Amino acid sequence: MFKNKKKEYVELSFLYFRFRNLFNCGFQRYSFYRNLIGYICNISDYAMIRRVFEEMLKRNIFNEKKKNNKIYYLFNPYNEPIDETADLTIDWT
Repeated sequence: MFKNKKKEYVELSFLYFRFRNLFNCGFQRYSFYRNLIGYICNISDYAMIRRVFEEMLKRNIFNEKKKNNKIYYLFNPYNEPIDETADLTIDWT
């Protein structure tokens, strides 16, 4: 039961992220994706949200970038090349 729910949440989140084309949002903090996953799946359990996010990380859906001891994530399901020298882009639209 639990594995089925997690798999369902991962697939639902992935489809939503692709639909919204979150690649264009640039690198974002975990909290950005945490809030979206909670909204999309209608769950408030942070442990479950973290498991969903970690499963997506395991599937190499995100690229990571560290700056000033903080980790930023880029939704990149197609493994498109990114410019590592570019500044972080945070778009609030």
